[in-house]
Amino acid sequence: MNVKLTKWGAVKDQVTRGPATVTDGKVEANLENADPELCIRLLQVPTVVNYSGLQRWLEASNRSWMVQFLELQGLDLLLEALERLSGRGCARISDALLQLTCVSCVRAIMNSSTGLHFILDNEGYVRTLAQALDTSNVMVKMQLFQLLAALAVFDPRGHRLALDALDNYKICHNKQLSLRRCRSYRPCPACSHRL
Repeated sequence: MNVKLTKWGAVKDQVTRGPATVTDGKVEANLENADPELCIRLLQVPTVVNYSGLQRWLEASNRSWMVQFLELQGLDLLLEALERLSGRGCARISDALLQLTCVSCVRAIMNSSTGLHFILDNEGYVRTLAQALDTSNVMVKMQLFQLLAALAVFDPRGHRLALDALDNYKICHNKQLSLRRCRSYRPCPACSHRL
């Protein structure tokens, strides 16, 4: 057991290197008073520390900050990183952790009305989000299905876009997605939380 903790600590240290702070036991970038442009520059260096700090900032941001972040293509960078990470598999724990924190940033954007409407107005984002399903990380798949389901429930247009994105994924990756398989990723009904 002690060897496992030591290995996990080494992996965590390697993944979270860089200027950071510790909040609630999580290591994250210090983005206090950060403008959207700085956050965009940090996204060009994909680390768990940067994504964790960005997630916290996205959750607390006001509407004007979020609009500027989205207009500076912050969501584009997150989705590109997620697609790239999904394409290379999850052979390492650090890759899986990076994917999960990246999805958490997308989730933080979608938890805002501004972010949801931005995604619905730019239909290609939903297809790009679905392409990230091509991963071996079941937790990431589950979160992506939750995000697609949230779009489908939020707006009739979101429903159409989510189904289109899943059909496109199925064609591009020659996969069979069925409701039976999607149900196996469903979280416990007793658990109630935001996206």
